[in-house]
Amino acid sequence: MNAAVIINFVTSAVTFIFGILLLTGMIFPGGESSTKVMLGVVLLIYGVYRFINSYTKFKQNKLRENIERLESERNKFLENK
Repeated sequence: MNAAVIINFVTSAVTFIFGILLLTGMIFPGGESSTKVMLGVVLLIYGVYRFINSYTKFKQNKLRENIERLESERNKFLENK
């Protein structure tokens, strides 16, 4: 797995967890309620978006690698005939 993919997954998880902690009041317990809720929801949505985006890129890279591997094996097979 690529280091950038790992960083993207970790960042999405941290953002999502921070949003949950903000919504439950564990972080900034004395702050204004509407601001905390709004920021918490935005962080949750961004965390989910980043996870879906990272997962999609990961699957595309895997598919591209498999296609390249199959093409190289096919070329090797055709060259040996």
